[in-house]
Amino acid sequence: MFDIQLFGRVEVRTRGVVLAGTDFGGDHPRHILALLALRGEMSTSELAGLLGEKKNTVESDMSVLRRRLEPEATPRDSVVRREADRWSLNPERVRVDVARFDELVAAAQGRPADRAVKPLTAAAFLATRPLLEDEHEPWAAEARAEYRAKLATARPHDKTRVG
Repeated sequence: MFDIQLFGRVEVRTRGVVLAGTDFGGDHPRHILALLALRGEMSTSELAGLLGEKKNTVESDMSVLRRRLEPEATPRDSVVRREADRWSLNPERVRVDVARFDELVAAAQGRPADRAVKPLTAAAFLATRPLLEDEHEPWAAEARAEYRAKLATARPHDKTRVG
């Protein structure tokens, strides 16, 4: 299982190993991982546009990322999947803190304030550090603003406060 952390700095925990920073083989492979974990399936063209790179550079960075995540895996067995021109992370092998945050916020929606406190407290705990805090790209800043707003608007509708 790959546990991907996007709140704070980008990190991956797997098989007792923590990957962070330059462990991904550079900024672009790390950004690709963050984008796939955050947004789900994306095309090579979408990734190239967000990263300001050519498609063949994205393909090369994807190979680097695969090798760094699973040095012994073949592309067919990699946690990073490709179907046609679309890339994704294998959902059966990945847990992402942002997805858990979204689940907790969704669980709180429509509940009375006293029943929303528990999932919102857990969501606030996950988001104690800014999303993608070490990333300075425009897409990362947009994602940070989106998740700050999600947390702020998810608060219970009475005087109960979370985090």
